[in-house]
Amino acid sequence: MRTRLLTFVIALGLALTGCGHDKTAGQQRIWGAFTERSFQTVAMKPGINVRVFNDVSLDAQDYIKYDKATGYLTLEPGTYRFNGWSLTSFGINLTPEQRAATFSAPGYAFVFNADEKKMEILGSISDPFYSLTSVLDGVIKVAKTTRYYLGHQNGDKVTGVIIEFFDPKITMPDGQPSTNHAFAQLVVERL
Repeated sequence: MRTRLLTFVIALGLALTGCGHDKTAGQQRIWGAFTERSFQTVAMKPGINVRVFNDVSLDAQDYIKYDKATGYLTLEPGTYRFNGWSLTSFGINLTPEQRAATFSAPGYAFVFNADEKKMEILGSISDPFYSLTSVLDGVIKVAKTTRYYLGHQNGDKVTGVIIEFFDPKITMPDGQPSTNHAFAQLVVERL
């Protein structure tokens, strides 16, 4: 009798552990991970600059789609968490003259609803003067299929500011030019 009771308690404990309080137990995570790596040097434009990711990993079951040509994410109805960062810079290896011409131009990253033309998540302040990142973290409830993008702005005075930097002289151990310079990253997860 005692053995049966012990067996029942252990089985019950294992069963409860399997269903616990985790809302995702038994559900597959749906996510997209995006990185903008620099294959070229790209000057920042005044106003909004759309981040176009070239390193994309999706396990999204068609809930999250990405257009590499436009930088737009298309999300199906549901609730999504966005976590990411974006930076702008004056670059590296500046000459003394170029360094003297740098200036503070505060800006920020944001998640923009392209269909409704509105900002939905605002990132922290950043500045290309120090190559500081703008960090964002937020949740969006999507009622119908909607297009979004990660944008970055540093105002209208952006002469010399870049959103991507590539230098073919920076190489990997095999001698190939390095593209290991991330200028923006974003993870989108359906909750």
